[in-house]
Amino acid sequence: MKLTAEQVTVRAQQRTILDNASVTLEPGELVGLIGPNGAGKSTLLRSIIGSLPYSTGRVDLDGTPIMALTARQRARALAYLPQDRHVEWPLPSRAVVALGRYPHASGVGPAQPSDSEAVDRAMAAVGAAALADRSATVLSGGELTRVLLARALAVEAPLLLADEPIAGLDPFHQLHVMEILRATAHGGAGVLAVLHDLPLAMRFMDRVVLMHEGAVVANGTPGEVLTDENLERVYRVTARRGSADGVAYVLPWSRVG
Repeated sequence: MKLTAEQVTVRAQQRTILDNASVTLEPGELVGLIGPNGAGKSTLLRSIIGSLPYSTGRVDLDGTPIMALTARQRARALAYLPQDRHVEWPLPSRAVVALGRYPHASGVGPAQPSDSEAVDRAMAAVGAAALADRSATVLSGGELTRVLLARALAVEAPLLLADEPIAGLDPFHQLHVMEILRATAHGGAGVLAVLHDLPLAMRFMDRVVLMHEGAVVANGTPGEVLTDENLERVYRVTARRGSADGVAYVLPWSRVG
């Protein structure tokens, strides 16, 4: 399934938050949505899933306007990991992950074996099987992030949108989550993830979309986008570069101005 967002504009309180932003996501592709704080990354994701109305533009799934789909159809097609990591009720973590199967439920009768299997796969993928019986309200921030990512993975949707999926994680689990996202994409899904970690974006992403002041200013491979010129213009930083194990890396090094 291909996602296409074209010239999406969002205005609020007489202010343009998103300005003719466009992004595409193909099956099997891991795309990073990058840019400084307030660039419009989360706004674009929320517009795509239909939770935030846009003034102009369109969002299509395989050529069909997303708002022409029912809420259940959208939920089956687009799994979403929000930036806000919060669980209101003291549910066991496995029950939280099982909520990801809700779009597939018939509304009557018990959960199907396929639902339980999907939950097991998702929890195993993020290394959260040991958290299954623990209340989600007592988990650490990093543990809860992994449980909520498992909930998104349990949907087994053709598209996954993740807003800062490695926020609050230690280096081991940051790498683990990036490996999960890459494996999910290379397994056939399209994955669009908001990231602030430029070294990990450089290392893992197939393509990156750079946003600045509500607009998309660059789109291409990490090497094409994360240039010295773009880093200085958009992030106001200089960088150090090198390679390890045949993979190029970039490290933000000093502030400009």
